[in-house]
Amino acid sequence: MPRFDFQCFDCGHVFEHEVSFGTRRVPRCPACGGKTEKLIAPPAIHFKGGGFYATDSRVKQNDVKKQPESTKSELPKASPKDSPKKEK
Repeated sequence: MPRFDFQCFDCGHVFEHEVSFGTRRVPRCPACGGKTEKLIAPPAIHFKGGGFYATDSRVKQNDVKKQPESTKSELPKASPKDSPKKEK
């Protein structure tokens, strides 16, 4: 059964208690017997492997190979006869 955190309205005591998923039953405070509410807790997530840090996704300078200037492709220049004609 899953364990949830509860907090007492009266004394502020925080404790864990096993409660099944579908139930609406809320346990009483073990310290004073007062009413309690279920606390929201973040899920436990463990990231394993590479790619989870800012430094993992960056490209190193040694890995980047620059193309020589002469091999860079250039767009062909448009000639005047290739330009669209204006209608009168």
